[in-house]
Amino acid sequence: MDLHIQGLTKTFGQTTALHPTDLTVRSGTFTTLLGPSGCGKTTLLRMIAGLETPDKGTISIGSDTLYDAGRKRDTPAHKRGFGMVFQDFALWPHMTVFENVAFGLRTARQTRDLRETVMKALDKVQLAPMAERHPHQLSGGQQQRVAFARAVAVQPRLVLFDEPLSALDASLREEMRVEMLSLVRDLGLTALYVTHDQTEAMSMSDEIVVMQTGRVLQTGTPEEIYSRPADPFVARFIGRSNWLRPSGDSERSEEAIMFRPEHLRWEPMNGSKCQAFEVEVLQSSYMGDRYEVHLQANGQQERWTAYSANRIPPGNRMIVYLPESQIRSMKLQGQL
Repeated sequence: MDLHIQGLTKTFGQTTALHPTDLTVRSGTFTTLLGPSGCGKTTLLRMIAGLETPDKGTISIGSDTLYDAGRKRDTPAHKRGFGMVFQDFALWPHMTVFENVAFGLRTARQTRDLRETVMKALDKVQLAPMAERHPHQLSGGQQQRVAFARAVAVQPRLVLFDEPLSALDASLREEMRVEMLSLVRDLGLTALYVTHDQTEAMSMSDEIVVMQTGRVLQTGTPEEIYSRPADPFVARFIGRSNWLRPSGDSERSEEAIMFRPEHLRWEPMNGSKCQAFEVEVLQSSYMGDRYEVHLQANGQQERWTAYSANRIPPGNRMIVYLPESQIRSMKLQGQL
């Protein structure tokens, strides 16, 4: 069942946390709400979960209307049939792993075959042997698995993830990212995931919803968001970007022009129409699989980044080439 959001808004006092928003989360997909802190992504997630009350709009899943401001309909959170994985895991410290997972089932009044259901959920996250341990006896990654098991044990129509990996260290975060996505896929779940981490969003998502200041700027696949950003903020927030000074009066231009570092070439490309730029090499940084080369191009305000297989000494002046097919133009919605 698809999740549909129409005209959803939310204000806190004089602050608008979410401007009128429409969104569809397709059944069986992994959709990510991506944006910086304060962009409205967590507020939107909490309204879907039933933990915040919208000011206006509707929320429905399939033919079931969960919230309708006009009809004064608001289904309580525990009756929406959703699972939720929180940033801080939200495990009860005095309960065993088994009881933490069973808690969600008891809250949803799904107590038939309780032990079998709990153990099946723990087996899926490889924690069945630890059913009688308490949270403080588990590692951070194991606690995260318990939180996930609790969310899926209720056989949810939708699983909501509120930055679930942000409390983990970098290496464990990468490991859990792969593991969590694999579990979501294997169980055939529909997932809505909130993060400010573009790597998480790009590597896990079928669809990404980029947000800023309470508005959705662009929705698309990771490839679409990266290759064809619709807004300068999206281009800067997702990956690295280089910017060209617009022709004419740059102060009054309504257009932003960008390209990605990997598209800048050290030699002209046969069969491709390229623009040539004289640049000075400012710095080469070794990244393991490549060098990141920082450049200053003649006539350009911003420094550029390019990638190279070899270190290029600072101070070198050279010509670089940019295929015109890789240049992206977009309308300015505000300051870059």
